[in-house]
Amino acid sequence: MLNRRHLRIRVLQMLYSWNHSTERDLVKTEKSFLRSLNKIEELYILLLLYIVEVRDYANNYSEEAKNKKMPTQDDLVPNTKFINNLFILKLKEESNLLTVASSFKRSFAGKEEMIRKIYLNIVKTDLYQNYLADENQSFDTDKKFVMNLFSKHLVDSELFQDYLNDEDIYWDDDLPFITSMVVKTIKDSDEKEVKLFSLFKDSEEKSFGLDLLRKACIHSERFSELIATKTKNWDLERVALIDLIMMQMALAEILELPTVPVKVTINEYVELAKYYSTANSKKFVNGILDSLLSDLKSEGLIKKSGRGLIE
Repeated sequence: MLNRRHLRIRVLQMLYSWNHSTERDLVKTEKSFLRSLNKIEELYILLLLYIVEVRDYANNYSEEAKNKKMPTQDDLVPNTKFINNLFILKLKEESNLLTVASSFKRSFAGKEEMIRKIYLNIVKTDLYQNYLADENQSFDTDKKFVMNLFSKHLVDSELFQDYLNDEDIYWDDDLPFITSMVVKTIKDSDEKEVKLFSLFKDSEEKSFGLDLLRKACIHSERFSELIATKTKNWDLERVALIDLIMMQMALAEILELPTVPVKVTINEYVELAKYYSTANSKKFVNGILDSLLSDLKSEGLIKKSGRGLIE
């Protein structure tokens, strides 16, 4: 499930594009934002489908080996433990993964050579060889193997990383979080069910992202004016755009989103500044927001709907 930090990051990306656009259409921007959230879910489905695809290639590879002109004994009597992995078979046959992947029009058609190279690389690993050598097989041991294989070899494959970068430029930011969702999906599965996660915990989370985007766009000039009062030693145009956008988003939460605690807002944007801006941005953003917060409190402009939301 998407958390609010991930939603803030996606809003930040949308606002960065908004600021570089000559045509600022809020309706189109909101639609683009919602499409981008669907792309996050698409990545989640794609990563799970990737696991199935590698298993399916292993099965095809094994069948083709039997038809060689001079097959070896290993070709004729292959170790099929990975092909019969209990978790992967359940994921493929008893979850709705393939149905959802089809709705996204997602497959690895045309990427057979990439899958072949990835498979041939993983069969050389100690993890894979030790798994095949262990004659014991259970759902729990199989899912543990898949969890390790995915985390240590599949998702980090340079070939696969290049493929993702070609598919969507935003997926690089999404990948760590979605990878953790895939690992949790595997970990939480059992012999009865492999349950796929929903993108949002509830409708409130989706509304938070849309409201934040909308308020930051609508009130961007007003928020810029507030920020300018605290940057007297700086021409506002010299402030890094990404810093300005993050501070505008913070003000949108503080002034326009009544159920978001102020302390949470400040902490979140200070953290985001560490990763998405310059080395000095954390201190700069924190200082400006703290100063603005003091003024807004004294003027009674912060309207929150619950106790403890301002402190």
